[in-house]
Amino acid sequence: MWLILLPLLDFLLVHRKFTCPLCNRSFTEKWAMNNHMKLHTGEKPYKCTWPTCHYSFLTASAMKDHYRTHTGEKSFLCDLCGFAGGTRHALTKHRRQHTGEKPFKCDECNFASTTQSHLTRHKRVHTGEKPYRCPWCDYRSNCAENIRKHILHTDKHEGVKMYNCPKCEYGTNIPVEFRNHLKELHPDIENPDLAYLHALET
Repeated sequence: MWLILLPLLDFLLVHRKFTCPLCNRSFTEKWAMNNHMKLHTGEKPYKCTWPTCHYSFLTASAMKDHYRTHTGEKSFLCDLCGFAGGTRHALTKHRRQHTGEKPFKCDECNFASTTQSHLTRHKRVHTGEKPYRCPWCDYRSNCAENIRKHILHTDKHEGVKMYNCPKCEYGTNIPVEFRNHLKELHPDIENPDLAYLHALET
């Protein structure tokens, strides 16, 4: 079957004709590029309808995947074990534990990963890039998780709050509480899901 699909894949790669003016990614269909552009604008038109939830999403399918986290529905089943995932993506990632597949490969060394995000973080080892910084000292890191650990699990910043509101004195160490605070009390903040990362990135 893959042999049949290869010519089609080659055709699609060669005939991509819609190019993003901001990052030069290209697409074969205009609707795909329009969806991609929402990543740059921050537009998230599909809002979760679960009571008290303030998440919104780029696509309807992403919103439906998220909604299952409220209902507990896990309809994507692994045929090799008892795992059940709430999304097809979760199942795909899980199956790599069985297959050992690591499709995301570094082009500078032998590193390979099961996820794109891990590869992106790894590449910063080569570039030396450390885009995340501690708001209270000069510590920098190549990933946001290390900043969280630095703040919460060392003695350097005892008593400080990890998530601090840019509009008022509110602070918390719980990301869901921080996100809900921004959306409920400061709806004028654009992309509240990214407010914390914006505070850390340079």
